[in-house]
Amino acid sequence: MPEKRFHLFVRKHHAGVAVQVIGHSHLCAFAADVLSARADLAHVLTKLLERGDLWRAPTFFEDAKLRKVDLTIRALQRGRLLEVPMRFSVVTGGERPERSGTAARRKVRARSVRVYVPRLELHGELNDSADLNPFVEELIRHHLYMAPLERLLALSYSGDERLDLLAISAQPPERGESSSARRGHDSAASRDDLELPDGLAEACRRLDADAALGTLDRGFQRDTELARLQEVVSARARASALLVGAAGVGKSTLVHELAYRAREQGTPVSGMEIYSTSAGRIVAGMRYLGEWQARVERMIGELRVRRAILHLDNLGELCALGDDDRTDVVRHLLPSVESGEISLILEATPEEVARAERTHAAFVQALRQLPLHPLSPVHARAALGQVAARVGRERRVKIEDRALDRALDLVERFGEGALPGRAVELVRAAATTHAGTRKPGSEEAIDAAHITATFSTQTGYPRALIDPTMRMDPEEVRAAFAARVVGQPQATELLAQLVITLKTNLSDPKRPLGSFLLLGPTGVGKTESALALASYLFGDDKRLVRFDMAEYAAPGSAARLTASHGAEATLARRVREQPFGVVLLDEIEKADRGVHDLLLQLLDEGRFTDAGGRSVSFRNTVVILTSNLGAEGAGRSMGFDGGASAKSHDAHYRAAAAAFFRPELLNRFDHVVPFHPLPVAAIQSLALRMLERALGREGVSRRGVKVTWDEAVIGRLAELGFDPRLGARPLKRAVETHVTAPLARLLAARSERPPARVRLYVDGAARIELAAEDGGR
Repeated sequence: MPEKRFHLFVRKHHAGVAVQVIGHSHLCAFAADVLSARADLAHVLTKLLERGDLWRAPTFFEDAKLRKVDLTIRALQRGRLLEVPMRFSVVTGGERPERSGTAARRKVRARSVRVYVPRLELHGELNDSADLNPFVEELIRHHLYMAPLERLLALSYSGDERLDLLAISAQPPERGESSSARRGHDSAASRDDLELPDGLAEACRRLDADAALGTLDRGFQRDTELARLQEVVSARARASALLVGAAGVGKSTLVHELAYRAREQGTPVSGMEIYSTSAGRIVAGMRYLGEWQARVERMIGELRVRRAILHLDNLGELCALGDDDRTDVVRHLLPSVESGEISLILEATPEEVARAERTHAAFVQALRQLPLHPLSPVHARAALGQVAARVGRERRVKIEDRALDRALDLVERFGEGALPGRAVELVRAAATTHAGTRKPGSEEAIDAAHITATFSTQTGYPRALIDPTMRMDPEEVRAAFAARVVGQPQATELLAQLVITLKTNLSDPKRPLGSFLLLGPTGVGKTESALALASYLFGDDKRLVRFDMAEYAAPGSAARLTASHGAEATLARRVREQPFGVVLLDEIEKADRGVHDLLLQLLDEGRFTDAGGRSVSFRNTVVILTSNLGAEGAGRSMGFDGGASAKSHDAHYRAAAAAFFRPELLNRFDHVVPFHPLPVAAIQSLALRMLERALGREGVSRRGVKVTWDEAVIGRLAELGFDPRLGARPLKRAVETHVTAPLARLLAARSERPPARVRLYVDGAARIELAAEDGGR
């Protein structure tokens, strides 16, 4: 029986093992261990080989080598550029004679080297192996240009990445009985005519060849849009199309469906070749002036001769390369597009089209715009069912109808992006995760619970909040907030009510999850409330994004918040990168009035438009503003255990807010919450909490020292750590000064024989002292 060999890239990570075929990143498996992943992948590869696919595809290289490339990438974090050292595994191999001339006359020019960066799914080819390291570095740097730090951290080298070999024995079908022939495709699907011509092989993949192998997603429930696209690209003039729609609406899958139709008989695009690339791949590895221009000319020449279609997946990225004539790919393509010599298909969101019309109007006008709207719930459900059937076959899992309904419900309620794209991603992620954890050879069902668990993992929402089958006790929610935000019952009640409203699905889906204006003096728990909400809703304090509004006081500062480019970690960028979280705008009264205008749109519509024309959604974000308005006029009686009544206190701060903010902005907040002065009991509770945190540090626990304290210590810390002007913020300093520092000196002096116990007490001079006891040591 014939045997086909495959080189595999194996990467271990915290959730298990990922194994993929080198050069064919879509052929991959995830499992808890290498053996399970290899078994899953072997099953898929055997099926493909038995139907006649992959036999002629390059999957094994005698000279394949795995090497490590170290380089430094510049990343963005909170408005700063950081130098981040990175390491990538790079596979080289596939050295073969490079071809020139026609198919009838090919001459050996040089020996070219194929390069793969599996972790980034990048590939390239160069003629001189002496340029390998610079070539790989340029390839990676261009792909990760100005990436946020979070993305680089997600790509960190795992320390266990290697090459593996897999040999599959399979019986191919008889000649002429390949899978493509059985599907009515041209029987040449597995022959040399699916190889990429030289001018396009440098930066493109061939979609109709991928369709012949059945590896592309299908575009379901889009017959009308597909017919229109076929009509455009098969026309004699203006045969270039611009697919316009929101993220996730199905632009790429429509192009993939066109590639399937190109392999069928009797369609307007039968026999057409469809190639796909991106702006980044066009200029990847190009270091000298004129290199990428020559590459584009070779591509245009091949497209013109073959009457082929070129798909570019992002109009915005293509136009972004046009900052000057040296890198303006758009202007280089424009003459051939306007003359109809080549046919392009591009994708864009409406915001990207608006931006491109300002910078490259002639290019946009040369394209026929085809709008793609989100599918209706009925059609989205039908499309999701068709996709799920295919995913189930690929992952060998059964996906229940209830799981599909649950995916649509979660995406409509919490998700970002248009249907059905986000729901498809959720179902595929659930199937992949489940397939990676089940036992080899078993088949289990993906139900609604799997979908909910996957969505919870992706977004950070607690399972109890989004799972309708799980009960949430309102009293437990209130207790959780009250334990963290001390002495503010009104605030904790409103925070708990927000969570309960989200649980019962009664929140407005077109606005932010919640919007609060927190009023009061410094140090009474306003920022802590925002941290508590981020921790409860999303499981991590780091889901809080804080902006100091004192930095946005100058006229025109609002533009910095909406900027989409540059080094600064702007509000637009932070929310787009992490749409599920809490945004805190601290001391909003110090911001320029232009920021208030921005808030009007944000709070009313749940979004705003950034400086690049793209919409930034706040539908899954809680927006919290804090202000010290009224604190100066509150009087000293409103300090530590203030004497003013709660009613007059609230009225004072609400009046201060009403006098400062415009009514139309103030009315857009869900709640305006005055924070009360902290009572003595609250200050002491905070002192106790901070003392326990300090004494729970590793330096104490590792030495096995037991620290106790008298009740008077808590009271004394509360007195030392409270300032009527700063609230409870000095408490931490008091604990560090009067407890942590003396304890550190004691332990340092007795490093060889630490005491068994240490008692804290208040002496006659009201000083906090330490008494060490050996206890038999």
